[in-house]
Amino acid sequence: MSNKRTGFTVIELLMVIGVLSILLAISLPTIKTVHAAILRKRAESEASMLAQAVIHYKSEYGFWPGQLVVNTGTDTLRYHDDYTAALQDGILPLIISAPKSITDELSFKSDNNETVRPLALNTNELYRAFARVDNTQSTTSKRNPLNPRGIRFLPLQREEEIGKVCFPDPWGNNYVVFMGLNPKSTFTHEVRHNGAVVGRTMISNVIAFAYSFGPEGKSSTNYIYNTGIR
Repeated sequence: MSNKRTGFTVIELLMVIGVLSILLAISLPTIKTVHAAILRKRAESEASMLAQAVIHYKSEYGFWPGQLVVNTGTDTLRYHDDYTAALQDGILPLIISAPKSITDELSFKSDNNETVRPLALNTNELYRAFARVDNTQSTTSKRNPLNPRGIRFLPLQREEEIGKVCFPDPWGNNYVVFMGLNPKSTFTHEVRHNGAVVGRTMISNVIAFAYSFGPEGKSSTNYIYNTGIR
């Protein structure tokens, strides 16, 4: 009577593990590259979605998101204080939504090489306008006065917390959004770090665009732009 061997020997198991380890080592960089490309493609798509959303909002309500704010304790609207100040100076500014640490490093130049100072909004001011509900004045959600028709402009996160509503990029950072650009002008978008220009992009004939800093965050100089919305 012969005994049939079942299973693997220790040596065979080690050989299988070794082969799998080699295959994994070979494929892992490719997997990471593909995953990174997918995230960048998603950021491009979301940036375009965001630029389209601000234009959609403008066409629905007649003003840019963040341009107006809600008066405390009421549902009435008024111009953002900084926007009003700019109008009094006879300037219709660009509007930028980004953290202050970023807006301090940004500058725009117009066709005649004049510096254009944008009206800077914090990111919550932008997404607050897009939210469909506003629960700041009661325990139950109610229609947001800045979006009275309840339009779903974007797939927002934390929409039920109006003070924390957001739309982060794939790496958890905020997109930078510009709106209200003069469609007949060309703007030079300069990005500075520590006083030095580290990035420059020409923006021509668009009225809104958005970008992500990418996986490296604010330290990046390789931004992910959408194509701009004309």
